[in-house]
Amino acid sequence: MYKLPPRNLIYQDVLNQILTLIKNGEWIAGDRIPTETELSKIFQVSRNSIREALKILEHLKIISSKAGSGTHVLEESFQNIQMLELVDTLRQKSTYESLMDTRLIIEPELAYRAALKANEKDIKKLENIIIVSINQINDEEYFTPTVGFSFHMELAKIADNEIIWKFLESITLELLSLRKVIMNKHNKEDLLKELDEHKEIFGFIKSNNPEQAKIAMYNHLKKAQNHLTDYEN
Repeated sequence: MYKLPPRNLIYQDVLNQILTLIKNGEWIAGDRIPTETELSKIFQVSRNSIREALKILEHLKIISSKAGSGTHVLEESFQNIQMLELVDTLRQKSTYESLMDTRLIIEPELAYRAALKANEKDIKKLENIIIVSINQINDEEYFTPTVGFSFHMELAKIADNEIIWKFLESITLELLSLRKVIMNKHNKEDLLKELDEHKEIFGFIKSNNPEQAKIAMYNHLKKAQNHLTDYEN
């Protein structure tokens, strides 16, 4: 029988229990996992919580979801779980301030490079990410830490630096935890304002304006850093 955790930690609990199922061999590479509705019944939580957990597991390369064929456990899932645990063991506990500072150093340059490298397919994907996020907020079907997260990760992918991309993937859970702290007091209007900043960055990428994309990303992250300071004070 699954124990229901505090509401704000439900998605994390579901994520951890799925990782345990894979580690214990109950779900193996290639297995098609139950649907969101079925998982919701298994874990006795909302579909939103299931959806957020699955989204993170996709970022971590544990599962893969494809329209028409469902969601499957990836061949490399067990190795990726082991790597996550190793990284977690070796990593010194970082402060939110240093993690935010790391983003300020890395992400403006990623936006710059994305503006130089983005092709038509990349542009459409970024635009769709923004549209989906706006719709989720307007329909109130969102989970605050993950709103906008895919936009930042997609920019890193477009920038086409495998080492930085793998680094960001390895700290996915830390980045989501940071977003949760920063956006703790955000309401619907605040979230939509943040997506307006994403739209501004996207506009510069679409028009192949790397300098302005870099500046817009830096300003966007500085505002997030101010929210972090306000939270800690």
